[in-house]
Amino acid sequence: MRSILSFSIFSTLFIFLSFKAYNQNTIDSTKIETSDFSFLMFNASYTNNNLEYLTGVTEKIPTLFTNLLFANKSGIYVGGSYANYFNTDIQTYEYDIEAGFQKYYDNGFDFDLGYSYHDYEGDTLLEGLNYDHSISLSGGVDIDKFYLSGDISYLHSQTDNYFLDLSLSKSITIEQLLFKNDILIINPAISLAFGTDYWIYEDMTPLEKYTTALNLRLDGYSFNSFSYEGFDFFIPVSYGINSTYLTFSWLYRISGNKYKSLGWENQSGIMISLTYFLNFSNK
Repeated sequence: MRSILSFSIFSTLFIFLSFKAYNQNTIDSTKIETSDFSFLMFNASYTNNNLEYLTGVTEKIPTLFTNLLFANKSGIYVGGSYANYFNTDIQTYEYDIEAGFQKYYDNGFDFDLGYSYHDYEGDTLLEGLNYDHSISLSGGVDIDKFYLSGDISYLHSQTDNYFLDLSLSKSITIEQLLFKNDILIINPAISLAFGTDYWIYEDMTPLEKYTTALNLRLDGYSFNSFSYEGFDFFIPVSYGINSTYLTFSWLYRISGNKYKSLGWENQSGIMISLTYFLNFSNK
């Protein structure tokens, strides 16, 4: 059970990190666009998802994310995303249908309130966080090219889980790099991640749950609690011409000691994204 649990935590946390990075790619891209326009956004992202074990073994689960989003200039948006996992024993995929409202203010403050319906099919070993509905609230403020933000998420499943991310990023923009209508955007970010661990024990037998709880407590860590998860680095570099953007991202997570005690190792990965905007005039 130890190895299965460890792999489930490995895959869940890092794929979850990749998915957040994928979402961040699309969010950062939408900030490029002016709120004076409604737009339709197409996005596709590929990540290698190399999962490294403390034993030195590496599992490769490359993943393709796709997203279609319509955002009205009023702030209302609707969309859907699909993720397909490769190198699995059976076809494994998940999708989300989302809706929400986001607002940007002239003073640099913004917020986003969103709801998502989630479905997962395939290899249950990769599923980890099994949930049907999620609600998220995020807010941030631009301060002299630095962006300070917080995001809290609620995921409804067998157990209800909560996650909190506190992030700081820096925007570096170079216009007319090669052409008069191109742009280069570098947006490095760091993030502290916190969350509940209830989902980890959902499918354990009473004996497995007791043993895991005992091991955690002997190591000095909490069980069935909200606690620190890890420290994330995320560096996306985007090059855009007109309404098309190509993004290369590097991800790295330094896991919290509690998750390391369960077998989790620091993780790294790369992501390549292509985003296209179809803008609608505000006239």
